[in-house]
Order: sequence, then C-alpha cells, then structure tokens
Amino acid sequence: MLKEWETVKLEISDNGVAVVTLNRPEYMNSFNVELCQDYPQACQVIKEHDAKVMILTGAGRGFCSGGDVSVLAAMDSPAKSKWTYDQSTGVVKATYEMEIPVIAAVNGAVAGAGTALLMACDMIIAADTAKIAFNFINVAFCPDSGASYFLTRLVGYQKAAEILMLGKVLKSQEAEQLGIVNKVVAADDLMDEALRWAGRLAAGPGYTLKMDKKLLRAAMSNDFYEQAELESMYQVLTWSSDDFKEGTRAFLEKRPPEFKGK
Repeated sequence: MLKEWETVKLEISDNGVAVVTLNRPEYMNSFNVELCQDYPQACQVIKEHDAKVMILTGAGRGFCSGGDVSVLAAMDSPAKSKWTYDQSTGVVKATYEMEIPVIAAVNGAVAGAGTALLMACDMIIAADTAKIAFNFINVAFCPDSGASYFLTRLVGYQKAAEILMLGKVLKSQEAEQLGIVNKVVAADDLMDEALRWAGRLAAGPGYTLKMDKKLLRAAMSNDFYEQAELESMYQVLTWSSDDFKEGTRAFLEKRPPEFKGK
C-alpha cells in the first residue's frame, strides 16, 4: 500500500516492511507544523496494518535538519517556544514508541532535533556521504527532543559532552566508530542495504523481536538481577509462542523456519 501526506510518504510492502520518507526535500526535511502532525499519523497507520519492520529515510539530499528555521523564528513567547518543542518531541516519541524494529536509512545531512529522531531508531545505516551535526550550541540552544538522552547512552558522558558542547559535526564514518551508526555504505547502496536488513527482520519471529526490543530498552537502567528476572519472564512468553514451536521444529527437521510473528 502507498499513502501520502503533505510532508510524509508511507509505503508498506507485502512482506511487512514499511518505508517512511520525510518529504520536505527543499527544506532538508525539517520539522514544521504539518510534518509534526503527519509523521505520527504515518506511524499509527503502520501499527494498524501490523507491519513487521519500519525503515525511516528522507527525500532529497537530507535526512532531517531538525526544526524549520521559519518556525523557530516565529516563536515569540515562552509558551509558544514550549509548544513548538513539544511538537518536535512528538515526532521522536512516535518513533521511539514503535514496538517493531525501526531502521534509519540516513541518506544525507542530519542536524538539531533530527539527531534525536535518528538515535530513536533501533538500527542506523548511513550513506558514506552523510554528516550528523550536533549543532545546538552554535545557536545557543540546548539539545531537545531527547538528543542528550540518546547520545549519552550511546557514547558515554564525556564523549557526549565533547560532541554537544563543541557542536561537533560527525562524518558517518566517525559516527560508526563511536557506535552511533551501525553501518556505513556507499550512498547508492543505502536503500538496498536497509531493505536487506528489513527483509531479514520481517522474516524473523516478530513477537520475539518485540520482546528483544523491550529487553534492550530495560537493560539501560536495570541492574543484573532485575534484567535476569525480566529475561526469565519474557522467555516464558516467547516459549508459548507459535514462532518458538516452529523454530524448534525447524531446527530438529534441519530446515529453515517459517515464522508467522505470533
């Protein structure tokens, strides 16, 4: 299926892979009021159609440059400022709250709140030409939309302080070395690689993948005992799934499993 909004395009393939494209290429796919409304709607459609994997990318030469400058310039009161940033955070929240795996296919420049959107994804594949600009400090802004939350957990406190306080612009290769990006590929191969990863995930045990995502999130704050107990609980849940039964049968029968996501 194909569905389009003013600022976002969504395509869901028969294999359950949903591709969301931020579609404001002339503005580097920056957040404006319409995008902040359209994007959560696209995520909701993905949920309603039981898609198995989501790929997020941008149209044109940019992934997402954060807040639209014209919107930021129009803020004339603390209340308007707070409302604007809440809208931006809503885009990141819609991504973070997806239960299925989300892959970012970073086709170009990322800046500002776009960095938070990027890091809210579960896996990140970047073109070798992409750059990630943590440039809040350059306009005397603090990071927003959860950027400091994600970055600190990815690279640690001191490195996050260096990146944010110095307003660093990272090449995709540098971001890969720091653990922000999973893989860097040639720009022409970006979507093919993202679709390969997504296809593999879509063919996997969807229910278990959702449990894995919950476990990984919890592991960032749990101690060993809490995490081990949570793993035990989720093991019981996945043990009762149809996919577990199929996986064990396939192993014993020496054949590839055919998971149904249940």
